[in-house]
Amino acid sequence: MSSVLSSFFSRDPRTSFPYSLPTETFTVLTQEQINVGKSLKKSEPQEKATCFWTLNANSTSLKIQAQKLKTLRHPNVLAYLDSLEVEGSFYLITEPCRPLAYYLSETKLTSTQLELVVSWGLYQVLNCLKFLHNEAKLSQNNMRNAIFVTSSGDWKLAAFQSSGSLSSPQVDLNDLASVVLQIFTKNDSLDISSPSALSKIPKRIHPLYKRLCAKLRAVMTVGDILNECRANGGFMKNKFVDTLLFLDEFQLREAPEKQSFFVRLNTNLEPFPEDIARNKILPKLIHTYEYGDAGAHILLPMFKLGKLLDEDEYQQRIVPCLVKLFSSSDRTTRVKLLEKIDEFSCRLKPQVVNDKIYPNLITGFLDSNSAVRESTVKAIVSFADKLNYNNLNNDLMKYLAKLQGSDPEPSIRTNTTICLGKIGCFIDASHRQRILISAFTRALKDPFPPARLSGVIALSATQQYFSLNEVAQKVLPNLCPLAVDPEKQFFLFPIWE
Repeated sequence: MSSVLSSFFSRDPRTSFPYSLPTETFTVLTQEQINVGKSLKKSEPQEKATCFWTLNANSTSLKIQAQKLKTLRHPNVLAYLDSLEVEGSFYLITEPCRPLAYYLSETKLTSTQLELVVSWGLYQVLNCLKFLHNEAKLSQNNMRNAIFVTSSGDWKLAAFQSSGSLSSPQVDLNDLASVVLQIFTKNDSLDISSPSALSKIPKRIHPLYKRLCAKLRAVMTVGDILNECRANGGFMKNKFVDTLLFLDEFQLREAPEKQSFFVRLNTNLEPFPEDIARNKILPKLIHTYEYGDAGAHILLPMFKLGKLLDEDEYQQRIVPCLVKLFSSSDRTTRVKLLEKIDEFSCRLKPQVVNDKIYPNLITGFLDSNSAVRESTVKAIVSFADKLNYNNLNNDLMKYLAKLQGSDPEPSIRTNTTICLGKIGCFIDASHRQRILISAFTRALKDPFPPARLSGVIALSATQQYFSLNEVAQKVLPNLCPLAVDPEKQFFLFPIWE
């Protein structure tokens, strides 16, 4: 009994702590000598985190930070997850983040991107200061070291160990001016009162910078500065900030606004850095489609951003959404999805195609809307190499035979023949000759001239699969009458080798 109790009381708390504790740092906060490393949730390793820790008894500052983060809740305050004190060391776990200076040094940004990223980041920081000053009645008092950037590119405040009661917004705003100066000059020793300071930063930010540098009598409230920056011509009035704010407020917008936003979004994505595009915008799009009313317009930007994901991320985040899209009853969504099939078909696993997509895809062959039927025929070419034996050689061939032989739309009959010509190489060799000759000779008798021509071209493209006996007995007897076809395009024999 005593040994059990001894074991219980001597257990290392690190073993039961829900987050992993790093052994390596990726940076150090030099002001407080606080290590920063990567962490993750042990029970769910895909949930990443950041660990701040000290390896000595002098951990008072970090403890204060942890306590402040626990009690301060705001979208732009760094999210507290957990903390642990053991053997004189203190560990603080937060959402994944990097110090601002480290983020900017590690992220490749063009000068235009840097301005846009800073406009969004300063908007978020000022929005947080507005909360601190107006609601919490606090002054941050450590702005130069307080800004951290999350994996989705959001700027958040932490390092509240020096925060205190608010007397004037000047301290925080002047410190923020120093941050702006350091971003663009990469010089943390240059004073904001230096005559040359203004010439070191982009002109578009000059009005805001002057507001941040203002002395006590001229200091504006943070709310007034935000309003000025978001007014027409202001530093934060741009498509970059507008886009991210719209996504944050998406549920409050009317349906026509949402549709218009997604129509424009695809052309507005170029300036966004990869981390914001991949980790902020794309998850919003996926969530919006799954739980909202975004409609078909969301597809183009979602596919465009999906290209940024590695294989595992794509399978986890995009493929489930694609599976759901293929089950959509909205015809506009189905057609737009099928038109863009080449952008994602190569990333779909055969099992997903056969088990989850193909059963929904083939319903398009029977749809009363001709646009859906035609888009389905064209799209099947991109999936043919992934279909299993039964789906390709038995099931699909029945649908294509019916479309080619009896669809009232001549363009669909034509495209069905073209489709068979393209996927012929995937059909099982024991069935291929019979299926293709039957289909293509049927096309040669179609009353629609382009359908007849498609049969000729398909025969030429797949001739290597036909025996001489079949050519002599079945192909040539059907092909020769076209030599006197009234349509001029059927001077065909030079293409038959």
